Amino acid sequence: MQLKLNIYRGSHGGRRPGSGRKRLHSRGVAHREREKVISRTPLHINFKFRTYIRNKDALQILKRAILNSRRQGLRILHFSMQSNHIHLIVEAANNEILTSGMRSLTVTFSKGLSKGRIQVERYHLHVLKTIQATKNAIQYVLFNQQKHEKGIYSKVDEYSSILLMSEGLRLIKNFCRSKKVVIKLSKVEPWNPDTGTSYFARKALSRLLEFQ
Repeated sequence: MQLKLNIYRGSHGGRRPGSGRKRLHSRGVAHREREKVISRTPLHINFKFRTYIRNKDALQILKRAILNSRRQGLRILHFSMQSNHIHLIVEAANNEILTSGMRSLTVTFSKGLSKGRIQVERYHLHVLKTIQATKNAIQYVLFNQQKHEKGIYSKVDEYSSILLMSEGLRLIKNFCRSKKVVIKLSKVEPWNPDTGTSYFARKALSRLLEFQ
């Protein structure tokens, strides 16, 4: 018979085997070092929740969270809020700004919902290293609702930032012509998105505004 020695045992508490928060084994984002972030490459970010978030109250909380993240230096170019996850296109000068900005955004949003620990895992990060990748990501985020719908009739997603952009109507028109769909416009509340400063973000948007 082999006895196990508890080297952490003491009279004043401390570390004990089996104590503390249990590690979450998820198929999601692994806790490895993030890819290096620089100002000239936009980022596609998405993160999931354990609850339904696609409602007006959550949208207002998200906008407030975006404003808080801006104070950390993070630039939010586009967003889309789905039933249980959020897509963002952002720019950050470095990993430190990305980390502090996203921490501010996710904490503000989660606390605003007042439902406890609802974020499933770390946010997923995709560095957009080409103009084409940036273009595809922007279109995916702004027209995410249309990606999941069948048929030729749809409506503008009021939980995305597309109509909050000065170029939004042109983007919708070009998308409808290229995909042969009809999108009905809806009224949205005003919001002031950041303008992309990186070359990839500006060039990708200009290509989306050109009908192919």
